[in-house]
Amino acid sequence: MANPSADSAPSSPYTSHRTTIRNLTLPTKPNLDIPPSPPGSPTDAEQKFAHFLELKRQGVHFNAKLASSSALKNPSLLPKLMISAGVDESKQYASTLPSELWNPLGFPKWAYKEELGKSQQDVMSQKEEDRGQRQRENIDFVSAGIPTQSNRGGTPGVSTKGIRGSAAERVMAGLDREKKSSPQLRKRD
Repeated sequence: MANPSADSAPSSPYTSHRTTIRNLTLPTKPNLDIPPSPPGSPTDAEQKFAHFLELKRQGVHFNAKLASSSALKNPSLLPKLMISAGVDESKQYASTLPSELWNPLGFPKWAYKEELGKSQQDVMSQKEEDRGQRQRENIDFVSAGIPTQSNRGGTPGVSTKGIRGSAAERVMAGLDREKKSSPQLRKRD
């Protein structure tokens, strides 16, 4: 297929100049593939890379798959993952920053997870001991009796005449009043 800008007259001298540069520098069909590995490189790395590229073409992204995996959300898997990745426990916090800004080995002993776990267990055992020493007495709750209109919504013995109930309670109360005072209902009975 011919270049349409080459067949038609250029609209400005800059357009023709850009077209000439593009034709001289870009290949007709650009090769965007990854170049082959240098001689002597392991072939299994090439196969793994080809496999991941094939998965990516299918719409499967490795990082998204790892992030959504429920198996990897288990924090107890960290030591196993570190061993399989070849990361030493002391080097998991390594950085390229100078040691004046970040020294991963400069933490006090109490800042590590083992010591934090021990102190947490000590605090929990202390709380359990305090609970054991202060045994609460059982509190017996006594019913106020059958709820009536006067104590239905609140504390027994407290008058609720000035307080309006909910809309549903007011409607039901109105229906009860109509039923008692309606002459038509009396005739039916």
